[in-house]
Amino acid sequence: MASKRPTPKLSSIDELLLLSEEAKVPETMTGTGVTQLLLSDLVPFYNHPFKLYEGNKLDELVESVMENGVLIPIIVRPKEPNGYEILSGHNRANAAKAAGLISVPSIIMDNLTEAEAVIIVVDTNFHQRSIQDMLPSELARALHMQLEACKEAKQKQNKLNQLEKAENPSHSSVSEASVPVGQGAWSVIEVSEKNDMSPTNIKRYLRLNHLVPELLERVDQGEIKLRPAVDLSYLKLEEQQTVETLIQEQGYKVDMKKSELLRGKSENRHCTKQIIKSILSGEATRRPKSKTPAPFKLKHKIYTKYFSPDSKAAEVEEIIDKALTLYFSQHPKENHDPDKEEFQ
Repeated sequence: MASKRPTPKLSSIDELLLLSEEAKVPETMTGTGVTQLLLSDLVPFYNHPFKLYEGNKLDELVESVMENGVLIPIIVRPKEPNGYEILSGHNRANAAKAAGLISVPSIIMDNLTEAEAVIIVVDTNFHQRSIQDMLPSELARALHMQLEACKEAKQKQNKLNQLEKAENPSHSSVSEASVPVGQGAWSVIEVSEKNDMSPTNIKRYLRLNHLVPELLERVDQGEIKLRPAVDLSYLKLEEQQTVETLIQEQGYKVDMKKSELLRGKSENRHCTKQIIKSILSGEATRRPKSKTPAPFKLKHKIYTKYFSPDSKAAEVEEIIDKALTLYFSQHPKENHDPDKEEFQ
């Protein structure tokens, strides 16, 4: 394993990214805090939320590494009992292996809390890729990890504030901004500002983490849109599995109207397999066929054959009624009830 220089403690992700972008010479040692680490000593982050490059995208990165080396150092943390865990640069490490490299330039981050490690994993990916380039499942997992890390950081800060207040009674109160009152809401707002997303959209993507994997895959493939997927996430797991089975077997589509109906039935505990099928098939929202006969108009040539232009409508109706009664009395028709017939 290559030796390493002491790594300065960086105060923010932005400074870390700046350092990694400036260190672009893949020699044995370049720049403060950058060292070469053996690829055999690296392991992926244990809870990496992003899908790694495959196919053409990976081939292009491998070709770039073969021509130019790994220009931007990866970011790692020491892993006990030995080796290093990748926080940022999983695709670069994979491409370096495929290109036949033995080592990669790396920035080693020591003494990280779990929350700080998660923030590096998620934030560096958000810096390197746009949200639009991420799959919904990736974004959902990443936002969840980011949110939990923000909560942990706030809890830690609150404990520090409480200790400081106890040790120094002259501090009359702790700033509202540092106290995690309504912590969930504060954290969502912080994640929202960090990623330039509305809090509503943050909450919608977070709901995707409650979908069964098969339905989440359909969201990634674009078969189910975000809003219907959010409704489906409120269904019980067995109800979601029934939805997935029916989609797979019958090819049903899920739109907003169907998803809202399913969620409502689930919340009212009336979401049986038969009800789910009737909603997905469209039967539940299909208008029943009208039992009222379609309006009927008497052709002009027939009307003038039996009635004069001066005939009143009431008289015409009365004559037609009597004529039909006489006709059907002589020509009975099965299941016919003349009292139920209506003519216009």
